[in-house]
Amino acid sequence: MKTNKYTPSPIKGMPNAPEAEQAVIGSLLNFGGDKVFDAISPELNKDMFYDNRYAVLYDAIQSLYASNKPCDIVSVSNEVRSMGKIEEAPPHFIAETLNYGFDSFHAVEHALMVKQKYLQRKAIELSHILQQQAYDDTEDIGDVLFNAGKALEQMQQDLIGQSESQSFKDIAQSALKNIERKMGLYSSGKQTGITTGLQDLNDINSGWHGGELIVLAARPAMGKTAVSLHFGKSAARQGIPVVIFSLEMDSVSLYERFIASESNVHPSKLRSGNISQDELLQIDKAIGGILYSLPITINDNAAIGMSYIRATCRLYHRQNKCGMVIIDYLQLVTESSNGTRNREQEIARMSREAKIIAKELNVPVILLSQLNREVDKRQDKKPILADLRESGAIEQDADMVIFVHRPEYYGISVKDSSGHEIYNYGELIIAKHRNGSVGTVKFKHDGSLTKIFDYDTKGYTENNPF
Repeated sequence: MKTNKYTPSPIKGMPNAPEAEQAVIGSLLNFGGDKVFDAISPELNKDMFYDNRYAVLYDAIQSLYASNKPCDIVSVSNEVRSMGKIEEAPPHFIAETLNYGFDSFHAVEHALMVKQKYLQRKAIELSHILQQQAYDDTEDIGDVLFNAGKALEQMQQDLIGQSESQSFKDIAQSALKNIERKMGLYSSGKQTGITTGLQDLNDINSGWHGGELIVLAARPAMGKTAVSLHFGKSAARQGIPVVIFSLEMDSVSLYERFIASESNVHPSKLRSGNISQDELLQIDKAIGGILYSLPITINDNAAIGMSYIRATCRLYHRQNKCGMVIIDYLQLVTESSNGTRNREQEIARMSREAKIIAKELNVPVILLSQLNREVDKRQDKKPILADLRESGAIEQDADMVIFVHRPEYYGISVKDSSGHEIYNYGELIIAKHRNGSVGTVKFKHDGSLTKIFDYDTKGYTENNPF
């Protein structure tokens, strides 16, 4: 079948993102280094650029990296000249492109914009060619559909980037090594995942594992941030680098929570400044003795999207600074939809992105989420999966869904087996667990919710909880 006689008709206003193309090349020139290129290259090739000048520059940059040569304006200009394309991308144009570089965090986000517009153009072109072929009575419709299917497969491959598929034979050795590793840990009394900081929870999930998306959900003021910080600090104590995206609290306020959790100074005193000399010594001890050396990074940018979070995590992961991710919280993440998606669709897309981050980097991602008001209408106030706010996709994407529930907050009394009322009591309700059992994990906390403890902590009394 002769398919070369079919070409797409001239189409005005084909989708393109000139600013994103400028930013991609500008970032590579301004922030040259294999880290930026490594982040972009799985998503892009030169054919995806709408402006041929940027396509030429990307081709030259790609050639330089393949040869382990430096990527700067002089090297790129020489490479373009050696390719015989200096007229297509002259030196003055390369110099101008330097003005469009932003930062390495946004490079992947801009690259994804370029790829999206490319795929939109390919889809439009394919539809026009398919229409021409379908009208041609000399063409076999089976061949037409077959070739269209192959073109769609290629577009899908471009969409997902470089393939990481493996055969059973390739996977077998890795699987056996992983089983042997877990057996060795079990025989030595160790868990296979990152400690949660609560033994009863460790018993259920064997710690947090790479590739898992854990949704930690609750109504406002229930303590989901406090619980997530406990998880993060426990992981950091184990030497796991933790990245926290705090969209609600600034970094200093969040750090003060860590100070309160490691000292006996109440958070209200840290806010007011009414601190005694003895308490100041406790604060210094908490910071210098423990907190200062914890491998925790806090990003308190309040106006970020999942693409930014993903790009940032990838950068930190290459720097060995990302072994666990905490996002506080989902409903505050911004998403640019140009009015084409409703909020439920946006939430669904963002929860999927969170799962991709976990799988791509092989790290646990703890995603905090709000619950809707239906919880407050029930007598027992206990949340269920249907209470996940705005999207059932959150439940679908999550490997674990954990609800934070504190009956005392609602004035509901909880008693122990002897009939004594329990104070500062909380529950982690595991409503979904893809790789294990569901159930309830009890925990205790101090009155300010800065310290989280196992339920069977010794020394607990009504008058002196801790």
